[in-house]
Amino acid sequence: MADPVAAAECVLNEVGITWVEDLALLELIAWERGALVHSTYLTGAEARIAIVGERAIITVSTAVREPRRRRFSVAHELGHLEMHRTESGLALCASADIDDWPSQRAGAGREQEANQFAAALLLPERFFKPLCRKKGPSLDLIAELADRFDVSLTATALRYLRFCNEACAVVFSRDGTVKWFRGSKYFDELRVFIPVARRLDPSSLAASFFQGDPLPVTRTRVYASTWFASGRYNPDATIYEQSWSMPNYNAVITLLWVADDIEEDNC
Repeated sequence: MADPVAAAECVLNEVGITWVEDLALLELIAWERGALVHSTYLTGAEARIAIVGERAIITVSTAVREPRRRRFSVAHELGHLEMHRTESGLALCASADIDDWPSQRAGAGREQEANQFAAALLLPERFFKPLCRKKGPSLDLIAELADRFDVSLTATALRYLRFCNEACAVVFSRDGTVKWFRGSKYFDELRVFIPVARRLDPSSLAASFFQGDPLPVTRTRVYASTWFASGRYNPDATIYEQSWSMPNYNAVITLLWVADDIEEDNC
């Protein structure tokens, strides 16, 4: 199994990336690694890579209109070139493959590796990690980082969890239902669980969007039970929730932050 982070670090080192601004030259980085990037109409795929010998062509569909999505697609295909060139000379990647959030589909191993490579390449630990700890957790901070690195909010949020030193989780909800969540190391240590495929609690901020109400832009305290399944935490415990709408997807991205001790007192 390939190590996507190590592969991305190898590219950064060999190409000589020393400043955040260098990452804007993604297509030049691809060229240095042997791949020409261009756009054309594709049927049934968002992007593809064709490898012939030492050279390759990365094609991104003209249907991909969002610049940050296009960047992620290019980085994803470059991941296939760096890690999977001996396995196949051609990779066709649909929108479900080139995704900013974790896939739950069976057989998605290579695509997940390519996504992890893309995140590590576009949000390198050497630049990204120090910035994750300069402020308290918030979607505002994540948005600042997304703008600085020119990467989507969702991909940046997931990468942020890897380096923040707080108990945080990112939740993605669509059509009023939790689709997936990912926690930081410190969140996972709490051993609390956010039920997937469950309807949002009406008292959550995220549910407000699907009820047609505006979302507050700042983080707000809510009961832990609003999000967590029953467990060993104080029933009166509260956590921070900050939710932002994604109207184009009829979705909401949520950052949860457990800032206080919520463990149930058995004394």
